[in-house]
Amino acid sequence: MREILVQIFVGYIVLLHLLISCSTTEKEKDKRTDILEEKDKRTDIFRTQGMFILTPDDEKILLRGVNISHTAKFSYAPWVGEEEIRVLAERFGLNFVRLTIFWKNIEPERGRYDIQYIEKIRQVIRWCEKHSVYVMLDMHQDLFGFQAHGEGSGMPEWARDNECPSFKNLSPWFVNYLDDSISCQFDSFWKNKNSVLSDFIKAWVLVVKELGQEKAVIGFDVINEPWPGSYWKDDESRKYWEQNILTKFYNQIIKEIRKYSEKIIFYETHPLSDFGVPVNILKPEGENLAYAPHIYTITGTVGQAGTSWKQEIDLTFSNHYTHAQKYNVPIVIGEYGIGYEHPLAAEISRYFIDKFDENFVGSAIWSFDKAPYYDLATLDEYLNPLTNFAPVIRPYPEKVKGEILEIDYDKDKLKIKARGDYIIFSCPQIKPCFGDKIGKVKFELDRNNPIDVEIRF
Repeated sequence: MREILVQIFVGYIVLLHLLISCSTTEKEKDKRTDILEEKDKRTDIFRTQGMFILTPDDEKILLRGVNISHTAKFSYAPWVGEEEIRVLAERFGLNFVRLTIFWKNIEPERGRYDIQYIEKIRQVIRWCEKHSVYVMLDMHQDLFGFQAHGEGSGMPEWARDNECPSFKNLSPWFVNYLDDSISCQFDSFWKNKNSVLSDFIKAWVLVVKELGQEKAVIGFDVINEPWPGSYWKDDESRKYWEQNILTKFYNQIIKEIRKYSEKIIFYETHPLSDFGVPVNILKPEGENLAYAPHIYTITGTVGQAGTSWKQEIDLTFSNHYTHAQKYNVPIVIGEYGIGYEHPLAAEISRYFIDKFDENFVGSAIWSFDKAPYYDLATLDEYLNPLTNFAPVIRPYPEKVKGEILEIDYDKDKLKIKARGDYIIFSCPQIKPCFGDKIGKVKFELDRNNPIDVEIRF
């Protein structure tokens, strides 16, 4: 059986490479209390405008950051302290954290919420606020909470459907998604069997009420890599699931979150789309929504160099970017990454970040962890960036009051053509810009005439 499942997955890889050959790449009554009334008056939140995310000062912002973190899947709280957030912001010049939170920690027993865990997360958020780092709260799950070979977390054990087939713990870990045991769990979840989906929404409402008013929090990623259950097996089935079952779920949860917050709600689709499988998700109902897909490469996941990784990234990015264009929503790449020991780690990471930046697309690399405890870690023991992370650390246009006409990175040089009021560049301590400038550097523009800006680093 295991061999058959692996063959099925390999079949998807073959299909992906066939698709590559013809691909092209392109650049939210119950009690409306004082909380809601205050929410409606707020002008200090990030909001979407077309394909851009705007700050409260009407600046277009490029979110550049990390996921915190993989190792949090197997611990009570994230490993980072204030010093790590300071390093992230100052030494690396980054402004964004996709902060993983886990339903199993929020509600370890059905109906009992762990407020101590919420306070642990609040502390990380406040460190981020202190250092001008913005936070997306990500309700993370893999394999519906079953663990396999260093992966799987999120869903509490009490949420499982005990009538489903037993979990087999197949290798490699992601092949478990193709097995009936995991598909059955997700089928039951989407059907709200035993009211589990309703409880998931209640847990989100608690998070939004407790943490949604934190200044650093810009929005909420509803569910990490939702799996189609038994609908995964072919394009038409996945399309039906995306456009009906998943859309209904998003509309339902957005409606509940909107009772307490107007902050950005991020949505994503199934993890097969991480590798170039077509995207058919619809934009959910409501305003202030953004799309937060993931991008990986087959060669990067398998751990070999390969020759087609550029085409893989191009295809997957094009699929996701086309969705954002179609529905006129911002796109933030919620995950991307490559193992630090991969022979092309630096080259692949640079290709990722060039593509995102040149399209003014936000991103968070997976994951802000230390080696050697995880193969996609990005830091060594002393918080130095590894080969897969170093290319991400460079000057970038963090905020723009105006219009960027062109962005181009060429090795150690950034060229920008823009007009408007100003650009605020983020200049990392380890890669200063404009000579020896570090931190936030404001560059004045002209509203009428485009100005060319060049930065060497």
